[in-house]
Amino acid sequence: MRIEEEFVGNRQQFAELLRRTAEQLEDDQLHIRGRQVQLPDAGMEYKISHKTDGGKNKLTLSIEWLDSEED
Repeated sequence: MRIEEEFVGNRQQFAELLRRTAEQLEDDQLHIRGRQVQLPDAGMEYKISHKTDGGKNKLTLSIEWLDSEED
């Protein structure tokens, strides 16, 4: 299942989105389209990458983890 939200704005607005998202992660209150995202306390792989191709740029922040057997 994939749930996403999309925004258009400037650099300052993106920075504010990152700050709000970080606060939500710290408080275990991250919601995307009304669905709560529960991250584990450990065992996550996270990365930041930048890709450019013919003048088109993409900056990606990602977190990956496996569901625990208890879920």
